[in-house]
Amino acid sequence: MKRIKLIFNPHADRGRAWDIASSLKAIIAGRGEFEWASTEYPGHATEIARQAALDGYDVVAALGGDGTVHEIVNGLMSVPAERRPLLAAVPIGSGNDFCHNVGIPGDHEQAMQRILTGTPHPIDIGRLTDGSGRMEFWDNTLGVGFDATVTIYSYQITRLQGFAMYLWAVIQTIVRNHTARCSC
Repeated sequence: MKRIKLIFNPHADRGRAWDIASSLKAIIAGRGEFEWASTEYPGHATEIARQAALDGYDVVAALGGDGTVHEIVNGLMSVPAERRPLLAAVPIGSGNDFCHNVGIPGDHEQAMQRILTGTPHPIDIGRLTDGSGRMEFWDNTLGVGFDATVTIYSYQITRLQGFAMYLWAVIQTIVRNHTARCSC
């Protein structure tokens, strides 16, 4: 029987993730050795994932959005490959691009079922090292400039979710930050 660590971000999808996570507990009841851990601060998922790997878990699952997946990937990549558990994810964040890009269903219950019955697939992980030697891994997209500004604006949008929220943030970024230039 697999040992599975479920790392839940209660702040995912602007705090709306609690209801979803509660409904998922029934799906896994009695179907394996599961341990839930809730993140409490930025970077906490990285610490929990690293410790789960060192403790010998077979699977570490992100229950949150792209930020939660990112932190967990960094925790898993900080341990030697032979001690690294599988990564799983349940998309309960705002954008959930990672899950969409790797084929994890958008339906929370189906994604949770995949943790139990799915087939592992390799994914590419990028590594970035800054001038001071700090290393960061990334699993989905890497964006600077325009992308970063869109993300900042998305944090201010409370009435929209998912694609609509990011589309509105893109429009705001274009309108607020566009400066037309003529090279006449």
